[in-house]
Amino acid sequence: MKKYLEAIIHVLIWGFAYFLILNYVNTISDFRKDEGPFWLAIFFGMLMNQIIFYATAFFIVPGFLRLKKIPLLIITLISAFVLINLFESVIDYYWLVGFFSSESESYLSYFSYNSISSFFILLLGLSYALIKYWIQSEKLKRVLYEEKLTTEMAFLKAQINPHFLFNVLNSFYAKALKNDVPELADGIAKLAELMRYMVYETNEEKVALEKEIHHLKKFIQVYQLRIAEDDDVFINFAIKGAVENVKISPMLLIPFVENAIKHGIDTKAKSIIDISLEVTQNELSYKVTNTMHQAVYGLKDSASGFGLDNLKKRLSILYPNSYTLETKVEKGYFISLLKLQID
Repeated sequence: MKKYLEAIIHVLIWGFAYFLILNYVNTISDFRKDEGPFWLAIFFGMLMNQIIFYATAFFIVPGFLRLKKIPLLIITLISAFVLINLFESVIDYYWLVGFFSSESESYLSYFSYNSISSFFILLLGLSYALIKYWIQSEKLKRVLYEEKLTTEMAFLKAQINPHFLFNVLNSFYAKALKNDVPELADGIAKLAELMRYMVYETNEEKVALEKEIHHLKKFIQVYQLRIAEDDDVFINFAIKGAVENVKISPMLLIPFVENAIKHGIDTKAKSIIDISLEVTQNELSYKVTNTMHQAVYGLKDSASGFGLDNLKKRLSILYPNSYTLETKVEKGYFISLLKLQID
């Protein structure tokens, strides 16, 4: 929503709201209109109503909607509404009107007037927040749909026929076996399996965590073929918890290891990559730690990697408000820590 348009909407909202409120007060109130405290009370009431509106529209409702905690949202709105009206009525009764005017209504009357006008403002703020949230959601859906189309088109343009690649790999595998090079044959078989997973099995919305772990291990094994026996390179992978019957979005684990390999391995120096994955009752914790050997560290955009920004976009789409991603440097190691809320 453009800023000037939003400002105009706010002016119209408050103009309409105060027109109705002032007409309401003039109709049922016994305030003495010829005395200053009446208008002071009206001004103070307007201030309280603005607090109700903006707290509802910009903080309370958007915050709880993002967290999808509707019962807590209702409780918070009711509590804030009651507290603000109690406070406003105390100020009206004991100071603004009660102190300056000899003719004062009961505290209950002030509370009733304030509650009715504030309830109208609360509904306005709630409606504004819900409409704005709906507009933003629809806009995000449209942007994601357009990005998906763009990504699919780019993939189709860049894609080589996978059948051709698999046939070539099968030929290399057969030649490796024929020439009695079992290690090469094993590496080709692992690479083919990894490619088959990436091409054919990652189109689903979610895959079994066991399968994702299996292919992450294949990815590591394929890379280790490039490491000489005398290279001081160590890659460790530890798994804790029950990974069975857990599903996650595909291709979330490999980018972290790819990044660690890219920035954390130097065959001329001792290099360590520690990977740990732990599953608790409702959370998956995935941590990748690597030594640092370059001037630039962390998930970085490149032709071969997802990049931190792209990965964050994926996570925000796939796991909205149910993930944390932290990267930090600690004692010469680069650490990536991902936590996902799982069903």
